[in-house]
Amino acid sequence: MALHKLSEISNLEDPLKQFQIKFTISMFPALKMAIAQQKVAGILSGNKDVIDKSDTLELRCTSFSYPGTKVNQSEVIIAGFRRKLGTIQNKSGVWSCKIIEDQHGRILNTIQSWCDLIHNPFNGLRFPSTVYVSTCVLEIDDGIAGSGGRKIYLKGFYPIEYSVSQIDSSSSAPVEIDVKFNYDWFTEQATGISSWAL
Repeated sequence: MALHKLSEISNLEDPLKQFQIKFTISMFPALKMAIAQQKVAGILSGNKDVIDKSDTLELRCTSFSYPGTKVNQSEVIIAGFRRKLGTIQNKSGVWSCKIIEDQHGRILNTIQSWCDLIHNPFNGLRFPSTVYVSTCVLEIDDGIAGSGGRKIYLKGFYPIEYSVSQIDSSSSAPVEIDVKFNYDWFTEQATGISSWAL
């Protein structure tokens, strides 16, 4: 590795900064339906506290993963030598995030109600995917004025798992929820043919 002048290093662009990334989950249709469902169910149970907008999830999120891609391969043998060839690109995956819960359980109620849209174990109802599938947008601020940064759209987005951290009643530490979401594919705004399908 060659040594570089300080002036060359100083001219390098800033690395991706954690605090410059945020996410927003579309309210329509999944979150709207989940909130409405919980409010109706809450009439009977009294447990009707829900989030009022998707910004609540963003503001209470402490960490989340970044989507990736994988190219599948096929294998051929030519004259006794193995070769692997690229086939299709798989842009699906699981998006994970950690969210801080407040004392009223609004976020837990909303996520559980969203899961109940997929399958409600109480009455056995399963709604079609058009009801529970949503879109999540990751926004990356590149620090360049007027550029608008970069956006990544997670399509086919819905929760598949959540778990609550160990609760210590003698501690003042907040309750954390680890949530995993499915996404069928992701695309960037205005880059690549796949973004035309938005």
